[in-house]
Amino acid sequence: MGTAAERQTEWARLVIDSFVRAGVVDAVVSPGSRSTPFVVAALQHEGLRCTSALDERSGGYYALGQARSSLRPSLLLCTSGSAAANYFPAVMEASEAGVPLIVLSADRPPELHRCGANQTTHQSELYGPHVRFFANLGEPREDLPSLRAARRLVVQAVNEASGVRPGPVHLNAQARKPLEPKPSHGELRERVDALIAEPLTAVHRARPVAPTLLEPVPPLLIDALVEAFDAAARPVILCGPADVRNAMFVDALATLSERAQAPVLAETTSQFRCWSQTRALGAFDTIWRTEAGRAACQPDFVLQLGAAPISKGWETLCAATSIRRIVVHPWEWADPSSDAEAIVQADIGSLLVALGGAELRTDARDPSFAEALVRAESITWATVDQLLDEAADALTEGGAVRATFEALPDPSALMLGNSLPIRHAETWVAPSSKLLLVHSQRGVSGIDGVVSGAAGTASIVDGPTTLLIGDVSFLHDLNALQLASSADGPLVLVVINNGGGRIFEQLPIARDGDATWLPFFTTPHDVDLGSASAAFGCDHRRAATLPELRAALDEAYRSEGCTVVEAVVPPQSSLEQHRELLRRVERELGSEGA
Repeated sequence: MGTAAERQTEWARLVIDSFVRAGVVDAVVSPGSRSTPFVVAALQHEGLRCTSALDERSGGYYALGQARSSLRPSLLLCTSGSAAANYFPAVMEASEAGVPLIVLSADRPPELHRCGANQTTHQSELYGPHVRFFANLGEPREDLPSLRAARRLVVQAVNEASGVRPGPVHLNAQARKPLEPKPSHGELRERVDALIAEPLTAVHRARPVAPTLLEPVPPLLIDALVEAFDAAARPVILCGPADVRNAMFVDALATLSERAQAPVLAETTSQFRCWSQTRALGAFDTIWRTEAGRAACQPDFVLQLGAAPISKGWETLCAATSIRRIVVHPWEWADPSSDAEAIVQADIGSLLVALGGAELRTDARDPSFAEALVRAESITWATVDQLLDEAADALTEGGAVRATFEALPDPSALMLGNSLPIRHAETWVAPSSKLLLVHSQRGVSGIDGVVSGAAGTASIVDGPTTLLIGDVSFLHDLNALQLASSADGPLVLVVINNGGGRIFEQLPIARDGDATWLPFFTTPHDVDLGSASAAFGCDHRRAATLPELRAALDEAYRSEGCTVVEAVVPPQSSLEQHRELLRRVERELGSEGA
């Protein structure tokens, strides 16, 4: 019916159209020959927005940033060989973080496998258990059952990526030369056109995927949670990393907190910390790192919403005492300490709405507990203010983080780098009324691909996007500036440059290990970030004082495109400043309790 080139071209056209009709809007393409039929089909499809990424690792994280922001799967297209392997870190992150992602890898035909052929490796089930779904699309065919089967596999892949437990999927497609497109003008084209015109197989889910929809919550589950609240003297609602973006759900949390007389403790990445309606408390990590804080502010029941908190203070509190705790997460078993009373797999927003409407008793409450929490919160932030004020115009890590948050436009998107930046946000920035969409890549907590993820976020969200990142993480993903440089902007990359990975100075290895070991952990460097930024066409501003940083941020948010704002801080400033904060909070809270 058609030549090999025609079969391949029409096959690719059907596959790409099926992706688009199943809901895919964004595709990230990396260069290569074997993927040519699919890349050309993607570029020719009006319903697909394509981005070129020279580095597959960076491209994978860029697509992940898109998918995390849009809540729909992004498509990754690559050639054969090591290309798909470079997606692996992003696939792992997407799997653990529950982000929909689709990898379509081109492969060599069967006759070129296991014979020493160039750029050939075993790509079937490459990602092992890290994907929700894998299928070999096989070779292009022209018979109707094979064409229908290819379309079905695409629908299955998109459905699995976007399901109740979202995550990455992988389709592997074999392609034989010639790879250049050659559309059919005969019966094969008519057959593919007719199939494209047919409706896709409808997929009905018992549970909704869209975060704006309410999911029915079983009454028995609500009754169990009500019983836990009713029996508690000192309940709290602890909000860990989550992706709750609906104002109705934020209001529901505020209602539940008020009716249950249970304070809300919210991490920055919970999406509940920067909404004024919740009146969330945010100093609990610092408070619980002190003995006086743990003694005065110990809850007896915790409703944990979302993933496990990153708070070391929370870990310390849990290690020191037994606290009744129930965890709510849409799909994850979010209990690393394995001591939760119950794991509730339910949509967080829907559960908040249902629980907020239940009858709650508060006669068992200890009124002094909430008062103690609020008092400790006030003392902690006053101490933070005092400590940062003492630094005056000198630039410290805490001051740089606070200045960045103060400069953030309202509304805007914020991405926090791992290691110190995400912890700095908890320590140095009080809850605010700013409307911020806060992201992080904490699925596997790697430092790779963070700049790429921010660039992907910027390609989706309206308005400014900011990344707060350390210098080592920034250098680890330097190739991402190729993608960041094309941002419509403003995309502001705030790099806290302390000359290395200073989080290791806070770990036991720095205290107990051989001094000669430490450089192999902190990886000190003297890279010129200005020259590196310029090489990719990104603006660069360097700040060594607090006024310089504020001025640089102001200029960056008034600019279009990508701006790297380098905040140069003394190497030891983070460790020394944080230790001093804990000493002062311990003293102040101890005197309160005396």
